[in-house]
Order: sequence, then structure tokens, then C-alpha cells
Amino acid sequence: MRRTITVATALTATVALALPAHAATGNLPGGTSIGVTIASPADNAVVVPGPITVTGTASIGTGVPVVDTALTYVLDVSGSTQTGVAAGCGGDQNGDGQPATILDCEIAAARALHTKAALPNTVVGNVGAAVFGASGQSVDVSPAGGDQKVVAPATDANGNGTTDVSEALGSAFIGGGVQLFTPRNAGGSTNFVGGLNAGITSATAASQPRKLMVFFSDGGSTDAGTVDAALQQAVNAGIKIFTFAVSNAAACNNAGTQGSLRKIAETTGGTCTEVPDVSQLPDVVPGVIASKLTNLTLKVDNGTDIPITSITPGLPQDGPATVDYTVDTPALTAGTHELCVTAHGTDGGGPGDVTECTTVIVNAPPVVKPGGPYAGQEGTDVSIAGLVTDPDGPSLTTTWTAAPQSGVDAGATCSFAGAAAQTTTVKCTDDGVWTLALTANDGVNPPVAATTTLTLSNVAPQVTLNADKTLVTRGTTVTFTAPFTDIATNDKHTCTLNFDDGSPTVAGTVTQGAGSGTCTSSRTFTALGPHTVLVTVTDDDGASATAVVKVVVYLRGEAWALSANGLVSVAKTPHAQCPPNEDKTVAAVNVLGLASVNALHADCALDPGTGRTVARARVEGASLLGGAITLNAVEATCTSDANGITGSSKVGTLNGQPIGTGPATIGIPGVATVHLNETTTGPNGQLVQNAVRVRTLLGQEIVLSACRLG
Repeated sequence: MRRTITVATALTATVALALPAHAATGNLPGGTSIGVTIASPADNAVVVPGPITVTGTASIGTGVPVVDTALTYVLDVSGSTQTGVAAGCGGDQNGDGQPATILDCEIAAARALHTKAALPNTVVGNVGAAVFGASGQSVDVSPAGGDQKVVAPATDANGNGTTDVSEALGSAFIGGGVQLFTPRNAGGSTNFVGGLNAGITSATAASQPRKLMVFFSDGGSTDAGTVDAALQQAVNAGIKIFTFAVSNAAACNNAGTQGSLRKIAETTGGTCTEVPDVSQLPDVVPGVIASKLTNLTLKVDNGTDIPITSITPGLPQDGPATVDYTVDTPALTAGTHELCVTAHGTDGGGPGDVTECTTVIVNAPPVVKPGGPYAGQEGTDVSIAGLVTDPDGPSLTTTWTAAPQSGVDAGATCSFAGAAAQTTTVKCTDDGVWTLALTANDGVNPPVAATTTLTLSNVAPQVTLNADKTLVTRGTTVTFTAPFTDIATNDKHTCTLNFDDGSPTVAGTVTQGAGSGTCTSSRTFTALGPHTVLVTVTDDDGASATAVVKVVVYLRGEAWALSANGLVSVAKTPHAQCPPNEDKTVAAVNVLGLASVNALHADCALDPGTGRTVARARVEGASLLGGAITLNAVEATCTSDANGITGSSKVGTLNGQPIGTGPATIGIPGVATVHLNETTTGPNGQLVQNAVRVRTLLGQEIVLSACRLG
């Protein structure tokens, strides 16, 4: 904070007061106080680039004045002041009940000036008065004992509510003098020298170094002598005289015998003012000590003055007065800047000003470079590296954010390993183009953000396939389960299954969560053989993964060399079944009266890799029904696989006759009927192959070398 006070003369003094922050006060050349404050910005405030609003107040005549002025009123009471004033001067000034005169206007003007002199914070320390006509008389301006030539302007010794000086002035009368507080008589003609000498007597009675005299006259002085000696005495005493030529009959240059009013004024450094309309005299005279706040200006870094125009109430303002102001600086760049507001004013001593300064530190915003563009895969960490610079601080926070730009499915999100770090990784739940924003906040400027792009490619899911059964009989329902995963946790999936059985591809049922799921389906297989079941899982971006499982479909099989039903029953002997695979041999079987069989063999085998089932039975020789039927080389084979289901058999001889593989039915009269190479289908669609089936007249049934599938 820096205060500067500038005035026009050496009469200025600076008074040290308890001031608010950012306030400067001083005094104008006439001693009137003038001040200016800066309410905002605070000293050393940190602000952002751009225009800065400066606010505060300015005042005039409200502070402590330099009380260095003595004021003397000199009234012309000559007979010519009897002249009436049509417009009046605000009433009967001397209380004589008569219409207003020139003297009444002189009294009114002196009283108006005295009212300003008696205000609080006045620069006037003492006031005196004199009257002149044919001679000059100093005025006793106090009811106190003795001849009091000067008093303080606000003195009211008799406590009647009117200042003593104002009472004394009001007692002036035409062609005579004053009645208060000690009667004085000055005669009726006009004598400038007498008036000057009387005024000098009052003025020099005051201790204040700056002495002002207000001298009224309605005409020229024609008395003998000159004013030169009196003027020299006034100059020596430091008295500045302001003269007023009152009425249209008076003039500043009406020299007369003693000299003009202009000469009196200009010799002492004052001015002469002509007031042809006497009624205006009370409005003109107070300007001798009046103060005025004229204008306010702003400087930035000691540059050119910038007028301040936003002021309430508007300028100029007569003192005492206080105004509020606001002004915007030009746009300020980063660095330290001094802002100075100057209040300009004037009073009876001339123009002056006072300046208050404050300093602001303009903080530059951070510079953000997000890097990129970046690329990677969905669901995987992608490295990103931004750069934020902010040389003037004070502190800095950074934040990464992501938003879908194009090709991103609804609900997808991104996460950062360290969102507050400039260098980090980002992982997004879906492919497409993402907008990455790096935002920096220095706590002073608005947050600064810059963007780049992240392009992510799709990653296919991964899948496996399981079957609850992989080796099944024809007609069995198999349930398939295909668990899958996808690193893109926002992807949605579908699945299909191909059962490798000639049927169309079907859609599976998908149950999924974030990044994983299951595809399920069931199938009842009717086609024999191995089936490579294929599952395909496809994400919503078209990428797919497959998995396979092998299911083998087969028929159960059995084979036996001998069995009988009827009056005599013989279990299947030997009896081979598959699965599991079996291979059995029996050397001979004898059933009295029914059958004598040797070298009996049966086997059954399933290939789990192909689903091929082979069941075989063989008998080397047999004698049936007490020898009525003899057979040799009897064998049967049943086969099932992906190519189909087949049965075949072969009989070497029947009762010595060659038979071969063809089906035949031969009757043995009175004994039985023999069915050879017989292929039949059971009630459940099973294939049954009998090499020999004998049925007696009594219903006894004997089977040699048989097999069955299903």
C-alpha cells in the first residue's frame, strides 16, 4: 500500500490518523481534508488474468483539516448600501424590518461564508470582522469582556444558538457601523484605506499563518490618500484579500482616488469578483473557502490516467462529501501490478489530490497438455501421460475423466489407476472412441481442461464347453454348458450351438453378468457315432470365440451262443454284453433231450471313440432234440455305428445240408420248424439277429448264435 498526496502550494500538511486498510488522506492547499480508499482488491490479492474491478470511496472535507486559516469579513456600511435589492437576500438580515438592501446582502454573504467556516472539520481557526464607511472599525466579535477581535468560528459564548460572529455581523447598520458586541461608528462615505486598516487589525489578531480577507464594496473610494501603504502592510502580514464589487454600480476597475478593488485583490494574491445582481452575493462569496471533489482517476503500473466514471453520487461534489466508486482496469496479464486511485479536489487554496495504491498479483492459469491420441484394447490398461505446468502456483490438482465419443455402448465406463496423477493408466469396459479430459485447478483461476481421444479396439470373448455326458446311448438328452469371459465388462453376448448331427444350428440360453456368463442348451441325440458339438459366443461388437466337445452316441449290445424257452429253459450261455466289453467261451453244454452244444463263444465290444458296437456269437456244433437236428459252424454278428445298424449270420450245415447266410425256414416233420439267418426288430426298435431259431410242435424254442443291439 502506497499513499501519495499532491498539493499546489507549500501550505499542505499530512495528518497521521488511524486509517482503514488501503486508505490515504491528506489536505488540499486550503487545508481541507481529502481522502481516498481502496476497498477491493486487497493488497497483494491473487487474482486471475483479465480486467480487475477496483472499488472504494473518496471524500472531501470529512477528515481532519489543517486549521491554518484566519478569516476576516470587511463590510461596506456606507450610505450607498441603503439601495434596495428587489430580489432580496433571503430575508431581513439585520432585523430592522425594512426591505433588503445591499448591506443586507453583504451580511447574508458573510454569514453564508461563516456557516462554512463554522462546519466541523473546517480549516478556519479564527474569524474576525470589520466595517468601513468614512473610516474603518474593527468589530468586537464576542460578548466576553474586552475587545475580542477574533474568535473560533463556531463560538456561541452567550448560548443563544447563533454564533457570535454571525450576531455581530447582523448588527451592522447603514451609514454608521455595528451595534454588537461593542458599538462602533464608521461614518457614511466610502474609504477603502479605513476598511483595509480595520480589517488588517482584526486579521493580524489571529494566530493562523494563512489569512484570508473578504472585502465588500458597492462603489469606488473617493477619500484622499491611497491604499498602497495598507496593501503593503497586508502583504507583509500574509493576508490574501478577495474583493467583491457589489451592485451594478460597482466595478473591479473603478479606480477612484484610492485605487480599484482589483488592485487591492491582485496586489495581495486574491481575486476581484463583480456581482452586479446583489441578491446572488450569498451564493458567490462562500467559494472563497469552499472545497470540491472534482474527479477520480486510476493508474495501472504508473501508466496514463484512466477516468473513473462510475461514481455515486456523481462528481463534482462540494465538501463535505463522500462518494463510492467502481472502475475496471484494462485486462491484466500474469505478474505483479500496482493499481493507484487518485482523488482530485480543490478548495480556497487551490487544487490538490491524494493517491492510494494497492498491489495485485495476477496468477496465470495452468497449461494443460493431455497427450495422445491414445489407442488400446477394451478392458485392458492403457498408459496415458499428460503434462500440466503452472509456474506461479500456488497449488495444483489434476483430474482425468472419460466420456464416450462414438461407437461406445450405453452403460460403458472407464476407470483410472490414479485419476489425480498426470501419468497413469485407464481401463474402459467397451470399445469405441472415448474423450479423455485432463483438468487442472490451481485454486485461483477457473479449472482448465484439455481433451484428447482414446480409441479402443474390441477383444473377443473366451469360452469353454462342457457336456454333462459325452458317451450316451441313442435317445439320451445331453445338457451343454459353455462358461465364457470377456475383459470388456460392458459387452453383451449371444451364443449358438451346432450338434454335428445334421440339424440346424440353434441359439443357446445366455445368462451373464459383468465380464462373464454362461451359455446353455440341451440336445437329444438320435444319430449314432461321434458328434463334435461346436459352441460360438459372440459379443455385441461381432467378435466371437468357439469351443467344442465330443459326444459319442452308441447302442448297447449283447450276444449269446445258446438259449431256450418253453418246457425247458436255458439262460443265455455264454452271455456277453457291452458296455462294458465282454468276451466269453463255454466248451460244451448238454441239456438232456434238448440240446448238446460244443465250443460256445460270445463277445461284445463298444469303441467309445466312434460309438461302434459289435456283438458276435458262434457255435461249432450242436445236436438238438435228441439228434433230430444237427448243425455246425453257426455264427451271428450285430454291428451299429455312424453308418447304420446291421445284423448278419451264417450256418454251415443243417442235418448235413449246406445253408450259408441267406434266411430260410425249414420244417422237420413231426419235430419242429427251423428258422435260419433270421433278422427281427424288437418292441423298442432293437435289432435281433438269430442264426438258428428252432420251435417245436409243443412250443419249445431253442436259439443258437444270436445277438441284439439297442
